[in-house]
Amino acid sequence: MVVLHVKSAAPAASPSSPEAADEGTAFLYECAASASVADVAAAIGALAGLQARLLSLCRRLREKRCADAGAAAAAELERALDEAEAYASKEQVQHNRFLSPRALREHIKNIEKKCGTTLQESPEALGLQESSSDKHERIKLWWAGKDLAMDHKLSDYIGVNDKTKIVIKLTRACDEC
Repeated sequence: MVVLHVKSAAPAASPSSPEAADEGTAFLYECAASASVADVAAAIGALAGLQARLLSLCRRLREKRCADAGAAAAAELERALDEAEAYASKEQVQHNRFLSPRALREHIKNIEKKCGTTLQESPEALGLQESSSDKHERIKLWWAGKDLAMDHKLSDYIGVNDKTKIVIKLTRACDEC
């Protein structure tokens, strides 16, 4: 299996937010060298979307500190946020740990559940539900300075060796380009 070290640029953040200096996200993804670039892009886009949603959810909840939450419940929510951020962080790449879409979804559900019990409000009331628009619907993959064409196979670019590790840059496809 080919290991893809996926790096994505930081989304356009407001200058007042502390995340404006963040250099983006990273994660590992594993696929066969014979996989089509379109399939890999779809899987990577979905995974990047879940990772971004989880990190954004954690950031928004940390900003929405609720003073009237009980100490035990607040500690439980804090622990869930810490675990989720640790799982989705780019430090997982250094430990050769792959992200799982299932685990990312479980962390999101767990946080929403803890948020409901801790803050006594539904995730919808706090604005934590997933937005209907998918930011990673149209993406481009770059490797070695080349835009990977969606109608090719990954092996057209990297060869057939399944023991390869490459760094992929993930960008949004612009409509006017």
